[in-house]
Amino acid sequence: MRAKGIRFEQVLLAAMLLAALFWNLANASEIKQLRIESGATGTRAELLLDREGPYKLIDLRNPDRLVVDFPESRLHRGLNLPKAAGVVKAVRTGQPQPGAVRIVFDLAGSVAVLKPRIEQSADGPRLVLEWPGDGDAASAPVTAVAMPPVRDPIAEIALSTAEVAVAPVPAPAVAAPTTLATGIPTRIATGKPESVLPATPAVEAPRPAPQRSMQPGMRPLVIAIDAGHGGQDPGAIGPNGNREKNVTLAIARELARQINATPGMKAYLTRDTDVFIPLNRRAVLARGAKADIFVSIHADAAENREATGSSVYVLSTRGASSQRARWLADKENAADLIGGVKLASGDTLKSVLLDLTQSGQMKASSDAANHVLGSLGSVGKTRRVEHANFAVLRTSDVPAMLVETGFISNPGEEQRLADRDYQRSLASAILDGVHAYFSRQPPPGTLYAARAQATQESGIASIGAGGSP
Repeated sequence: MRAKGIRFEQVLLAAMLLAALFWNLANASEIKQLRIESGATGTRAELLLDREGPYKLIDLRNPDRLVVDFPESRLHRGLNLPKAAGVVKAVRTGQPQPGAVRIVFDLAGSVAVLKPRIEQSADGPRLVLEWPGDGDAASAPVTAVAMPPVRDPIAEIALSTAEVAVAPVPAPAVAAPTTLATGIPTRIATGKPESVLPATPAVEAPRPAPQRSMQPGMRPLVIAIDAGHGGQDPGAIGPNGNREKNVTLAIARELARQINATPGMKAYLTRDTDVFIPLNRRAVLARGAKADIFVSIHADAAENREATGSSVYVLSTRGASSQRARWLADKENAADLIGGVKLASGDTLKSVLLDLTQSGQMKASSDAANHVLGSLGSVGKTRRVEHANFAVLRTSDVPAMLVETGFISNPGEEQRLADRDYQRSLASAILDGVHAYFSRQPPPGTLYAARAQATQESGIASIGAGGSP
């Protein structure tokens, strides 16, 4: 009898273990896809999951590796591991214990991974891992965020000056148009034909504008990114149910990622979660972060479902530039009413002081907005820079703009605004515009100011080396 009792207990225990194993297998999350891509801003790994689940990151050195453990997960049957890209030399998988999955990223160097995050997509949640850096030179796009020479007018003048100095343009008897160091087309009529100087190896080619890196004592440019709406304020809702607050947050996060991967820049998000923030509070948060510029991200809406395109708005205290701009400002300013904020009337002295501060920033805001709008033209249709009395821009003491990334009320544009790749393109275009603005108006003590000074010194040195004509 005792032996039968023991056998029964053993069978019961085995049955319970099998049941627990089957339950774990049935309820384990599945890693459906793993991909790695490298670009100008660094290396990005995406793990597509069938649903969210727990995970743990382990950073190892000698050799450099990043280990990601999924305690309650399994790999999709037939999952293909990606090839090496960027800082990731190889990807391996293992099973540290039954019912768990381990993914190991072998790294080319000691590069710290950014804070991981879960991004929602049409295919399911994605765990995103990012390593900042320059990425592969071969895979970096032409429109990289790094300082392109064509973006710097000082470098252009220096290069054109050097070209004139080392290789004079022949002047026939008839006056020939040429370009001097000023960049202004000018006619030179000497009355004497000049011989063409042959190019020789001894002639020194124009030197490219020097590239500087962050040095002790420099401060980063702080870009305040404000994801419009949030919390109980959904913003506009598209025909397919996409909410503006979610679209703006996704674009803002992507813009912050690209900014943080750009030397000399640092991003500050007024909100990184689905939370409501009063309009005047957003500018206060940006000021507390010592922001150099304020960019509020939104998605437009109109009764006309065919309306498309991006627009950029800046503050105007003297009326709106159009009826549409006035209507949009009134709509965005009503967000505080939706959030339950009591609108207070300010005193006269504060209003006067604020108007004086804002008047000094409106020109800078317009300049920055024009750069951003010009860059957005590479992504899709653009409208123009408009002016209106937006509350979210009203208390800013730095250049500030409101970017309407597209019309969420248009079914086609709504679909694009919710697409992750399109969001990256929008973020990249906004960053290009901000980069172009600060390349021309670099604040003192920043990497951009050091680059501008180095470029100017290089131009002066090139002019001196060319000798007198």
